[in-house]
Amino acid sequence: MKKLYTLLTLAIGFTTVAIAQPTLTAANYVTAINDNQLYYIADTNSVINPTIGANVIFNYNGLRGYGMTQNQYIIDPTTTTYTGDFPSANYADTSTALATNIRYTELVSTDSLINLGFVANVPPYGDVIARYNYNPEIAMKFPFNYGDTYNDIYSGNFTIATQNTDGNGTVTVSADAWGQLQLPGGVVIDSVLRVRTVEYVVTDTITIVFPPVTIPPVTIDGESINYYKPSISKFPLLSYVGGSIKQGTTVVDSNKTFISQYPLFNVGVEELESSFIDMNLFPNPSNNGNVTLALEVEKNSEVKVILMNNLGQNVKTIFNGNANKGLNNINFNTENLSSGIYFVTTYINGSGVAKKFIIQ
Repeated sequence: MKKLYTLLTLAIGFTTVAIAQPTLTAANYVTAINDNQLYYIADTNSVINPTIGANVIFNYNGLRGYGMTQNQYIIDPTTTTYTGDFPSANYADTSTALATNIRYTELVSTDSLINLGFVANVPPYGDVIARYNYNPEIAMKFPFNYGDTYNDIYSGNFTIATQNTDGNGTVTVSADAWGQLQLPGGVVIDSVLRVRTVEYVVTDTITIVFPPVTIPPVTIDGESINYYKPSISKFPLLSYVGGSIKQGTTVVDSNKTFISQYPLFNVGVEELESSFIDMNLFPNPSNNGNVTLALEVEKNSEVKVILMNNLGQNVKTIFNGNANKGLNNINFNTENLSSGIYFVTTYINGSGVAKKFIIQ
């Protein structure tokens, strides 16, 4: 692994001689069908570097991962289940982590990239289809430089819980910084542009006649921060995505995810050697819903245990409290969760380790 980091660092070194702010254009920003990018998923305790301005340093040396990856794919929209809802789409993008989550886009000449909507699997609704068919969203204008910003209003028809309703949203996109991106393993990349996108979407109230049910407006708040170096990749080198979905005032889903094109040192057992003796998870794989985390610590410790999906998103908090010196059995139930790969992440006195967990 050390050799890999060294090779990556050398490769970066040959591509970052000139230090100047980059410009995003349709030619260096818009990906093509069949393009794909491997990403390493970071610890969800990672924090955004707030630095903005010209010729600054974005220090992300502290990013740590769980050994989890995902591939981002650009695919032909006509090959997808919901292609009929987005007839003018040129591209669709999805990941291996959540194959049913797809965004549909259209390149309009060389001036702008239009977001036509998305399909997302959202508990408890199932597949939510958001069509921006009344007024599409401008996802990016070209050319786009440091200091540029724009606001856009979009609207369309949404299908939620098999019912149709209308909705509208706002987006603000700004290139608020450029400079040097620093990542773990000695990776240093000059001339990186930071682009921040803030979105707010709200639907109308949904009324189901029989059985009579009223679904309050569904709102989506989202923020993404992407770091671009077009001469290296059309995909962001590093991305932060965070947001929440609410039904009325109730949060039904939320996430905070960092992904990086470059390998991340794992949050590992070695960080916990002074705090714990052993940790086991059984049964693993699980098929009956009842699971026990056996955690043995050498002293009384503050412990937090989180179940995460393979996107690095929090699914549920299993335990948050004090563990006594010696063996502690922490029980939890997974019968309402979908089959797949998960990670049980245990923090002991602030340091964490993730253990792979499979639900059959």
